[in-house]
Parts: sequence; C-alpha cells; structure tokens
Amino acid sequence: MRQAAKYHQKIKLFESSEVHIMVSLETLSDMIDITAVAADTRLADVDRICDIAKAYHCASTITLPCYLARTMKNTIGYELLHGSVTGFPYGGELTSTKVYEAKQLELLGAQEIDMVMNIGAFLSGNLKYTKQDITAVCEAVKVPVKVIIETALLDNTQIAKASELVAGAGAPWVKSSTGFHGKPTTAEIVRIMKDAAGEAVKVKAAGGIRDLDTMLEMAEAGAERFGLGVRSCESIFLELDKRLGRENLMEYITAS
Repeated sequence: MRQAAKYHQKIKLFESSEVHIMVSLETLSDMIDITAVAADTRLADVDRICDIAKAYHCASTITLPCYLARTMKNTIGYELLHGSVTGFPYGGELTSTKVYEAKQLELLGAQEIDMVMNIGAFLSGNLKYTKQDITAVCEAVKVPVKVIIETALLDNTQIAKASELVAGAGAPWVKSSTGFHGKPTTAEIVRIMKDAAGEAVKVKAAGGIRDLDTMLEMAEAGAERFGLGVRSCESIFLELDKRLGRENLMEYITAS
C-alpha cells in the first residue's frame, strides 16, 4: 500500500472574508477519528477503517468494544490511537455499568473512550446525576474520555448547558453526536459547544459531516477532532486529493 507522506504539502483549502486556513493532509488527517460503530458493523467494516486510517494517517480508529482488539492487531506498527465506546448509543446504562466497561476497554488497550452522557437525565433536569455519571467514568480511567451530549436532541440553550456541564464534570472532551438521530452537527453547534465548554475542554464534531468545507468551517469554529464514518472519509479524502492534484489513495486501499 502506498503511504501518504508525499501529500504533506500545505495548501489553502478554505477561504472566506473572515478566515484563512492553511492545512496539510497530515494535519487534517490527525483530526479524524474514523469510526465503525453501527449495530450492523461487520469484520470487513473494521478492516476497512483500519486500512483507511493507515493510508491517510488518521488520528484514531473508533469501533465497538468487541472489535477493539482487531483494530489494534490490524494497525500494529502505525502511529494510530485506538478507541471504543461506552454507554453507546443512548447513554441510559447504570453509571456502574459505564465505569466497568470503560475500565475493561482501558485494560484491553483503548487509548480513548467516547461515552454518551445520560441524555434522559439531563433533559429531565437531573443535572447532578448527569454530572456525577460523567465524573465517575472520567475518574475510573486514565485515558481521555470524550463525552457525547447528542446535540441532535437538544436546542442551542441545552447544547450550551450540556457542554458547560461536561466541562464541570472534569471531562477533557465534549463531542456533539452519535450520528444516530438524523440531525447533522453544524459549525454553529460547534461554536456554541466551544464557547460554553471553555478553553480547557476540546470539542469533537461528529454526525452528518459529509464534505471538506463543512469540516474546515467546524475547525474554524473550534473543533479539534472529527468523528467520520467510512463513506464520509472516502468523500472527504477524494475531495482533498483532487484539490491537491494527486492520485486518490482509496484506489490502492480497495485493491489491497
């Protein structure tokens, strides 16, 4: 398989009257968590995200707990993080269940964990429980926890409140969505999350990110990581390779 090192030239990819972003493929890829977390995820899907992550030097692979060992085995020798999920995708598990799963994932080698906050508790106004649920998971493991607040189910005021709560609970990351509820994340949602969470907490955008310009707008709004499925990655990297005037590496991944 061809490596993407030759693509590490800087090029202006996004420009508006207010922002100029200079990005290299390496920098862009370092912001992507490529995911395979659907209920019907198969071994072939897991292998596919590993191949794409290796070719494009993505930040990490994120998959269901039962596939964590496979992603680790498939990417030996590559500088990739390996992550998984807990409380996924609805967040309604007992706190003790989330804590146990997070600990097990860490023991298996997970370097990052994406957890879903208890959305129902939050919407019911039980903020103390919601916060304690997050804190318990964060304190149970040493690896970074990215807390999904499911912005598709919240209005802007609730998004800000949830982001602030995540920050107060001690989580290093707040993440927008599981992508399971249809409503896409936008740059404005990212901006609200970042403003509410503050400088100490990083923002991960996920859910409905389909093109390069949307991704770059979100980066300008404050996103430092992106959760993308295979189709989104294929589309975005195809667009990026085209702008760079280079061959698309997907052809070699498919052929390998």
